[in-house]
Amino acid sequence: MQVKVRFAPSPTGCLHIGNVRIAIINYLFAKKNDGCFLLRIDDTDPERSTKESEDLILNDLKWLGIYWDEFVRQSNNFATYNSAIEYLKSIGRLYACYETKEELQLKRKASALRGEAPIYDRSALALTPDDHKRLVNSGVQPYWRFKLSDDDYIEWDDMIHGKIGIQLNSISDPILLKSDGNYVYTLASVVDDINYDVTHIVRGDDHITNTAVQVDLFRALGKAAPLFAHIPLLFSIDKQDVSKRMESSLSIVNMRKEGILPSVILNMLATLGTAVNVTYNSSIETLVKRFSFDKMSLASPKFDLDNLRFLNRKAIAEKSFDDVRDELMSLQVCDVPPEFWDVIKGNINYIREAVTWYHAFYGNIDVFEEDKQFLEQLLETLEQENIDGLDFDQWICDIKQVSGRKGRNLLHPIRMILTGQEKGPELRSIVHLMGYERIKNRIRNNIVSDCRKS
Repeated sequence: MQVKVRFAPSPTGCLHIGNVRIAIINYLFAKKNDGCFLLRIDDTDPERSTKESEDLILNDLKWLGIYWDEFVRQSNNFATYNSAIEYLKSIGRLYACYETKEELQLKRKASALRGEAPIYDRSALALTPDDHKRLVNSGVQPYWRFKLSDDDYIEWDDMIHGKIGIQLNSISDPILLKSDGNYVYTLASVVDDINYDVTHIVRGDDHITNTAVQVDLFRALGKAAPLFAHIPLLFSIDKQDVSKRMESSLSIVNMRKEGILPSVILNMLATLGTAVNVTYNSSIETLVKRFSFDKMSLASPKFDLDNLRFLNRKAIAEKSFDDVRDELMSLQVCDVPPEFWDVIKGNINYIREAVTWYHAFYGNIDVFEEDKQFLEQLLETLEQENIDGLDFDQWICDIKQVSGRKGRNLLHPIRMILTGQEKGPELRSIVHLMGYERIKNRIRNNIVSDCRKS
């Protein structure tokens, strides 16, 4: 039996770190077992599902390096859901209900006052054929509930939590078909898992109760349930909402815009909550090889966006010029030597910041040094140096003697004159990268600009 998993996002928003982590774990598990990764778009809600959201999901997964072996949309499977609905009706496992949301809320409040669990009372099962006819004729559209097996105890061996058991009479009969005719996730998901031969369901542990319901539904449809692995949910250490909203900084779309590298996201989410140290540069092949549910903790792992940014900075600092050449070109950072990248990479948080240093080193910058005498001293000592091999230490020593300056009072004005930046790479590296002619021109431009100001 080939292992087959599915990742099933709803196209009602963008992916965030929580559901992307589930996608990554599904992918790693499938590849570790030479299995199949199915991407299923759960678009059964026509009012909330959008093509824009679906495109964002697909692009984010590709950007992360998560490629699917099979692809389906639930909106193409309505005929199979209809067949399942009619079958469940025929065996007496699906029954019509007519309560409004307000009436159901009142029932839940009454149960709470009695100290009882808010479980649906199955009052709709007592309706007579005449009652159904009267309600329908009055314009009330029914919704349909799945009748759970009475007094049954659902138990399974979870690949993360071990043995889990839930008493079905502690759960309300779930709604499978809404009054507007839309299918509920529980039904559509089980039918698709059957029809696409899904062998393992890997998802968040917030679905544990739902799993008991689905196991009973699998049995009602005459099929054995897949194996389950329920992963402890991720939560943000700064209590930021992990949601699908576009404005969330925890969405993959906005992490891409910020400049976080896909490898950093992939590595962090693959190792959070495991016995493996969080990394930032392991290949996806390495992540697949070392993946194991046995390494997962039962505690909810903490996600810290600042840690992700720190890892991003470290990952950038280890990249070679060849690694980033194409991206630099896309940023219009062209015709630069490899030394340019080597000088700046330890001082940037995102690759796009190379643009700032490109303009600082090779563009025209407007920085005015008020001390004309100091500028002339810089130029005079520079011109004493060997054009072919500017000796940084000797030049700084000469300036120190001529100007009487030292420390920050000496080095900071030079940095500003050469780059226009308050902070950055070591001044020695800057001088070696820029070279004699460019440095001389920068100093002269300051002298000319200073004269014009006067």
